[in-house]
Amino acid sequence: MIRLITLDLDNTLWDIEKTMVRAEKELRLHLKSVSVNAFDIYCSETTSEIRERLLREQPELRSNLTEFRKLLLGEVFFRAGNSVQDSKMLANSAFNKFFEFRNKVVFFEGAIDVLKALSERYKVYALTNGNADVKMIGIDKFLSGAVSSADVGVSKPNPKIFEATLKKAGEEASSCIHIGDDYEDDIVGANNAGIASIWLNERGQKAPSMNLATKVVTKVKEIPHAVKMIAEPK
Repeated sequence: MIRLITLDLDNTLWDIEKTMVRAEKELRLHLKSVSVNAFDIYCSETTSEIRERLLREQPELRSNLTEFRKLLLGEVFFRAGNSVQDSKMLANSAFNKFFEFRNKVVFFEGAIDVLKALSERYKVYALTNGNADVKMIGIDKFLSGAVSSADVGVSKPNPKIFEATLKKAGEEASSCIHIGDDYEDDIVGANNAGIASIWLNERGQKAPSMNLATKVVTKVKEIPHAVKMIAEPK
């Protein structure tokens, strides 16, 4: 019996590209207003070099995007001539501006209605590799919980993040359906954890020769029906 729905967020409920473009724009405006030097560094190739070095030295940052961005911004401010302490303070302020707009998401049509419908019948948990704040976004009222890669220390498709979510929800793999847009992260990951899955293939990606998804949909609004088909097979 299906009792739990785990749900990816970015590019499943909203358009992350549009959201991030706006957040990056606001971050750059903020940087320019507080430090032209920091703005120039951030807009240069130096940022890519810092990013690559941080990930090389601390690969665990791939699962903690908040800490990753704060460290990146801290080094940008330090290279702009600020002290270590001031750089950290300025980085936190800049991150807060970015995070404000990172959580002003552009929902896909019908996403809120789908969340509401699912939450009326099942426990719904957000399960994401990103750092979206469900409270800031305003969808926490539809969720029984949320698990991110930063919480667990590993990212999808690692089965450990799925298992951690099952444990938090108090459910078994057989009682869960995972929904997401990324075939590798969401569908392969769910399959490796023994969880049924729904692939939201809104962008018309070519399906693998052996599609592991239990169901495939092309629109968010089709999700409740797909869930019903799995939960209540005829």
